[in-house]
Amino acid sequence: MSIKIDSSDGGIIRQMIPFSTMSNHIFKVICRKIMIDMAEDGACLFQRGDNHNELIYLLEGSISLEAGELKLEMITAGSESAKFAIAHQLPRKIDAFAQGDVRFLRLDAMFVHSIDVKDTEKKAHYEIQKAKKADSEDCKSTLFMIPVIRSLSPMNLRKISEVLEEINVEKEEVVIDQGGIGQYFYLIKKGECLVSYKPSEHAKTIKIEKLDVWSTFGDMAMILGEPYAETVTALFNMQLLRIRKDKFLKLIKDPSLTFIDFIELELWQDKGAVLLDVRPADEYDELHLPTALNVPLFSLAIHLRLLAKNQHYIIVCEDGKASEAAAFLMKKYGFDVKIIRNGLNYVPRGVLLGENQTVSNDDPLERSFVEGLRQINPDTLLDSDDINDVLRDDNRTLKQDLTHLKTQFITIENEKRELERSLDSLSKRIRRSGG
Repeated sequence: MSIKIDSSDGGIIRQMIPFSTMSNHIFKVICRKIMIDMAEDGACLFQRGDNHNELIYLLEGSISLEAGELKLEMITAGSESAKFAIAHQLPRKIDAFAQGDVRFLRLDAMFVHSIDVKDTEKKAHYEIQKAKKADSEDCKSTLFMIPVIRSLSPMNLRKISEVLEEINVEKEEVVIDQGGIGQYFYLIKKGECLVSYKPSEHAKTIKIEKLDVWSTFGDMAMILGEPYAETVTALFNMQLLRIRKDKFLKLIKDPSLTFIDFIELELWQDKGAVLLDVRPADEYDELHLPTALNVPLFSLAIHLRLLAKNQHYIIVCEDGKASEAAAFLMKKYGFDVKIIRNGLNYVPRGVLLGENQTVSNDDPLERSFVEGLRQINPDTLLDSDDINDVLRDDNRTLKQDLTHLKTQFITIENEKRELERSLDSLSKRIRRSGG
């Protein structure tokens, strides 16, 4: 459950880093994101290699940090070490076990960007803390909490600050209306709003989610060049920061996106990059790249928790437009993303797979072998140059299939960890309730 800032837990957490430097307003927002959990003696809080992007702080009890048989450190609640997130680097370098019953908090790291920053981000982190101390309501504080904006050049940040508008919105006022034309990119400085959707004019309104401080909206419509797909309504009086469409595209969207040519794809996949096709499922089934995983743009947001933050991602769609929207969404949450320039329109048709293609076996290795045999012309079988070309093509296909299997494995492993964590949390609640 979340906590109240004036509770005993709130007082303990207030002394931890970086919560001790936050204004009351920002700390109150953070507290709504915190989840308190318990673990019994010997329970594992996290394992070496864990990539789940969350911070863990100890509230009660002791935790042993271990590497194999070696016990590295014992952390006790209330100590200096307990003021910091425990072994926060990802992937985790060590295991953590409860020594007796413990209470601890979990917090998605996206809400606290002072942890494990790269050298190029240290200046931005310093500015965050400086801005908070000077004025907790300062616009730059809000801007720096958005990863995609924080990664921009100092010149861009200065220009954004110059054109940024601050507006007040009253409770129940509609900020953007479904079907309206996208004119602004919004950042929430104070307050909360509701995102809703109507499938048709006379249909019942569907509530999608609540957005609060540091959340953004309005960007997808402007990037795609389409009307707003949802309605956003203020739940309380709000303070918003907004940027006009032309300035948003020039100062934020365009400089934040990175493109590669299709010819570079194999090189990035050799480095472990995962290829995501964000087109609708029917278009993907009709024709797609062999190693691409299909995550349609409309459902991408709900899949983000299953994607590893330390992974490189390549995005592709039909013409590049949906890829830009997908990449910007992922970069808002700190993912490393690149886009295949101009999408599948500039990809040779011969390298794409379609639903009507048939293979003798579902096994990717056998499929590659059979396809390689089909390419051999018996009349030139003794020509060593042709044989080398066939083997080279076959080897390339095998590499692509292997990469596809690896990316599927990564996705399944992430889903497995999420389910195991949910099951473990549910089991603890049942035990505590005496069920």
